[in-house]
Amino acid sequence: MATTALEILKRSAFALGTIIALYLLAALGGSLLPVNQSWQSPDDGIELFIETNGLHTGIIMPIWSDVHDWTPLIRPEDLQDPSRYGSHILVGWGHAGVYRHAREWTGLRPADALSAIVGSDDVLVHVYHLNYPQAYPYYRRRLKVSEAEYRKIADAIQARFALDDHYRSQPSPGYGQDDLFYQANGHYNAFFTCNNWTSDILRQAGIRTGLWTPFQGGVMRWFPESTE
Repeated sequence: MATTALEILKRSAFALGTIIALYLLAALGGSLLPVNQSWQSPDDGIELFIETNGLHTGIIMPIWSDVHDWTPLIRPEDLQDPSRYGSHILVGWGHAGVYRHAREWTGLRPADALSAIVGSDDVLVHVYHLNYPQAYPYYRRRLKVSEAEYRKIADAIQARFALDDHYRSQPSPGYGQDDLFYQANGHYNAFFTCNNWTSDILRQAGIRTGLWTPFQGGVMRWFPESTE
């Protein structure tokens, strides 16, 4: 009986290891395969940024532009201190438990990890307020898009906000005074992560990115460090 149990354990471990290895290989391959390969950044466009904290990625956008105004959805009064309301917002989407408890990899809880892998509708939009951001090596990359592309980006992100009966976004406290979580729409799982979401928003707008990017590195590789 002991031998049989040991064999089952070994086979289970081997199967799990194989699944993880295949997933990682697929993630690497998917991140290297481009979509919208012919896309080119316009010389005169709207300046955005793609940012990573090493775990999550997000898109930085101006709070107001001629193309889109975020103030009706992301309001100054949502913040405990409205003076923290920025010129720009960093927006990401992801699993509620992972977002709230795993600002970094070290905070990831087993229950949240399992829920994220299996799949959950408990998702959030995360919004940071920033003032006149600049590109930085590794974690923040500059991106210019056309007005039409930005309109598609804004529309796709706006659709992720879950609204109440009065068609207002639903904020809740974030990590500090300059960020908030908002109730969101969507389904998170191992095949559609917070980083897949970032690439998907860009892909829908026609911008070049990786085919499948469950990890932050697969997103960031498509946006070279600024030489400016």
